[in-house]
Amino acid sequence: MLQMQTTTATTWARTRTLAPPPPPHLQQAAAVASSTSLACVVTTLLDRPKPPLSASTPSGEHLGAWWGPVTPTGAWWGPVTPTGAWWGPLTPTRNVGRLLGLCLLQNELCPISLNRHVLKYILGHNPRFHDLAFFDGALYESLRQLVHLTQVEAGSPKLTALHQDFASMGLFFCIDQVAEEGGGTVELCSDGRHVPVTPTNVCDYVRLYATYRMLHSQSKALQSMREGVLDVIPAVTLEGLTPEDLRLLLNGVGDINVTTLIWYTTFNDESAESNERLNRFKRWLWTIVEKMSTQEKQDLVYFWTGSPALPASEEGFQPLPSVTIRPADDSHLPTANTCISRLYIPLYSSRSILNTKLLLAIKTKNFGFV
Repeated sequence: MLQMQTTTATTWARTRTLAPPPPPHLQQAAAVASSTSLACVVTTLLDRPKPPLSASTPSGEHLGAWWGPVTPTGAWWGPVTPTGAWWGPLTPTRNVGRLLGLCLLQNELCPISLNRHVLKYILGHNPRFHDLAFFDGALYESLRQLVHLTQVEAGSPKLTALHQDFASMGLFFCIDQVAEEGGGTVELCSDGRHVPVTPTNVCDYVRLYATYRMLHSQSKALQSMREGVLDVIPAVTLEGLTPEDLRLLLNGVGDINVTTLIWYTTFNDESAESNERLNRFKRWLWTIVEKMSTQEKQDLVYFWTGSPALPASEEGFQPLPSVTIRPADDSHLPTANTCISRLYIPLYSSRSILNTKLLLAIKTKNFGFV
């Protein structure tokens, strides 16, 4: 299954370049994304300095995060369309969608993990009841057990008792929202607060309940996020993808496969040592990586490439990861240049020193300019 999904993701990565380019007001953002990390993209797009407001400048909620000169003279700045017209208010969720779109456009992994029903919504698919299991496992199991109770043959003496059990539950076609959700009661159907749940209509109740929890309660946010994605890439590029494909493209493979990492990695030598010693050092390195825990492997890849996961395909690495072996030195720690996915390791004198230094380096997680 993973191989099939990876193949689909690879095909998508190779063919997406045929899609039309993003709108002009996003081309600068795309250029930034192609040469910097996602954190830099966020800083550039969301924290970009804004000029002082003038009398003709919209204010308050109309100030978006994507900025460009609205007039030919650059009198003031704001989110614009290719024609220079005002775009209106941009919600935070739409900006999140645009960041997702930029990651897809530039083959960048995204640190934002989305539930399965959200991925399906972005793809234009209709979520199903079983998608609730990925969103709220406890709620899914409760509703599933409720449906399971109705598996009684017609005419069975248990049927009367079952109707009584449902009546004692006091369930109706409505949801009482907590304060964080806005409070109040939401009806799942017309006059739902007066429609009791029975063994006959329980399947309708479960379907409507799950749909409300996954979609209707956050419909504006989901729609805004999807629109943000489609601001950057056209909908046609998402056709044929499954939620699992989209997750691979956005988040990569969380389980670090050492064999795959070895296949991707190339070595550069700056130590001027013999091939025998270099080959022994490489064996030490991969033996240590193979014995790492899942968390340590993710920390290593994060320290090495700036992402805690491997991309879904080889095209996801720009460029491919590499290791530069530096001259022998047991006193310094390994370093990395995440912009080019390069790990710098001194030629340590023993495997134990390599193991200690490497684990210490990946746990510090200190970043700076080299």
